[in-house]
Amino acid sequence: MSQVTVTGIGVCAPPVDRPAADAWFDVRTRLGRRGYKYLPAACQYLLAAGRDALDDAGDRLDGVAEQGRGVVVGTNNGVAALHDEQDRTVIAEHASELSPVTAPYGAVNVLTSRLSMEHGFTGISLTLISPLVAGLESVQVGARAFAAGRASLLLAGAMEQAVPAPEAAAPEEGSVVLVLEPPEQARARGVTGYGRCAVRTLLLPPHGLTAGAARDRAVAVVREAAFSLGADRVPVHALLDDSAVGELVAGALPAGVDLVRDAGPPAAGSLTPMLRLADRLRAGDGDSLLVTAAGTGNVAMVRIWRTAGSTRRSAGC
Repeated sequence: MSQVTVTGIGVCAPPVDRPAADAWFDVRTRLGRRGYKYLPAACQYLLAAGRDALDDAGDRLDGVAEQGRGVVVGTNNGVAALHDEQDRTVIAEHASELSPVTAPYGAVNVLTSRLSMEHGFTGISLTLISPLVAGLESVQVGARAFAAGRASLLLAGAMEQAVPAPEAAAPEEGSVVLVLEPPEQARARGVTGYGRCAVRTLLLPPHGLTAGAARDRAVAVVREAAFSLGADRVPVHALLDDSAVGELVAGALPAGVDLVRDAGPPAAGSLTPMLRLADRLRAGDGDSLLVTAAGTGNVAMVRIWRTAGSTRRSAGC
């Protein structure tokens, strides 16, 4: 299974204890007075986290050809609010009334491209939208890109913007960006970064998992994936909802592991698992396995080999 080395982390997200009415992000302070005001909020968060990640990684762009630099970003609701506004404008008036400033961002991949443009990345540029796991998939896709020789440096991450109420009871806002390198390239430079990651993703049938052959097959698949990533040898941190898929995954993990289960269901988006991954990479308690699953059938597992003694803390919003 292909691995990546994480040499930089950028997090732009509201403080956990922030009062609901308090503003937490000022675009002028974080990005500048010109050129950023009319970007969708998720794009602003992404650019801020990307800057922090590259600053955290140091001089990693030196000597890396622009075509060898790529960006892979996951999102579920990065443009949901904008699409909602555009739909209402078209229905109530006409498409000609759409703002020419924001109209291009009707395509979600344009937000990812904006990050590429910001730093002169002319290699691969991908946007993933799988429910809940899209951010973690960006790390998996990055490993595949390295293995195929399509990139030598990647920014991988997730971005989310709160969706219009009342669609989501637990809206997400913010972005996480990781600087990824092939492990052999990092070793050649004498760099270990925060550690290494390997990601496996699964798609289970969301129905018919309560009993019978379908459940047995799903349990076997989850168990094999977990054991292949060392679930019997490291602490397992689980981010699971209360769906049939979440319960199946919890039950399929090996007995006796240090299972830490988050309180409450995952929020509406792909950001929370990436925040957990950033936390695990920066934690001081060694290797671990991060597992997340949603009722849609999307499952992701991330094996983390943490660098001993790495205590760097990336900047945040």
